Amino acid sequence: MNDAIPARESAAMSDGRQGNATLQRITGSNIFKIFILLCVVANAILLGYDAHHGPAHPHHKIVDQWNHYFLYLFTVELILEFLAAGPRRYFRDGWNCFDFFIVASGYLAFIPGITALRALRALRVFRLISNVPQMRRVVEALAHALPGISSALLVMTIVFYIGAVMAATMYHGVAGFNDLGQSMITLLQLAFFDNWGDTVRGVMESHPSSWMFLIGFTLVAAFAIMNLFIGVIVDAVQQMPLSTPKAPSEAEITQAQLLEEVKALRAEIAAMRSHSGAAQG
Repeated sequence: MNDAIPARESAAMSDGRQGNATLQRITGSNIFKIFILLCVVANAILLGYDAHHGPAHPHHKIVDQWNHYFLYLFTVELILEFLAAGPRRYFRDGWNCFDFFIVASGYLAFIPGITALRALRALRVFRLISNVPQMRRVVEALAHALPGISSALLVMTIVFYIGAVMAATMYHGVAGFNDLGQSMITLLQLAFFDNWGDTVRGVMESHPSSWMFLIGFTLVAAFAIMNLFIGVIVDAVQQMPLSTPKAPSEAEITQAQLLEEVKALRAEIAAMRSHSGAAQG
């Protein structure tokens, strides 16, 4: 029993070094999360408004100033979450690293003379994904499906490459099939039914029997390969859990510690009874 107390104290000290309990309650509260989510949405609307009207509109300076305010607010949010979780726990979560990268990239827009870096502010809209659990599960499902997606993408690339070689060989000189690159782009458009009728009729003017190849390729590419690609993603999303497990509250942690102490006391009492019984015997 006496040995268990220092162990608990050392564990509490290590937890204290890992994060601040008060900040954990603040950053983990629903009010804080909803406030940050609303700020992300508001910042996304301002970025869209500024991009739509361009830098010449009369409210550009005000919008740009508010973009700076939002960046400072998100920086404070990251600092609070960092202090609440501690360095190890904070950077152990990939979504925290993602948020850190997005917010840090916003400061590149302050570099003078490089106007292209101002477009990096649009990356802040990605924070909607990290702040909405349902969106995070979709992204995690896509990451989980990367091996299957890469295999399906490789099969799709092989099919389109073979089709492009065959089409460029058979219909060389026809618009859209003059070389391998144009042939592959045209077949990709056919697979997505982009101007499909006009393209097929244009090829059939000089090659009347081309409809057999083009229809066959469209059936294979659009209905088989594309559906295979989509099926891999859908299967990965369905395999992901519908809800993320909730972190234990302080009351639950305290209750678990009390149960452990009760178990330790029972073990000590049982050991004392066995020793007394042996001494009496």
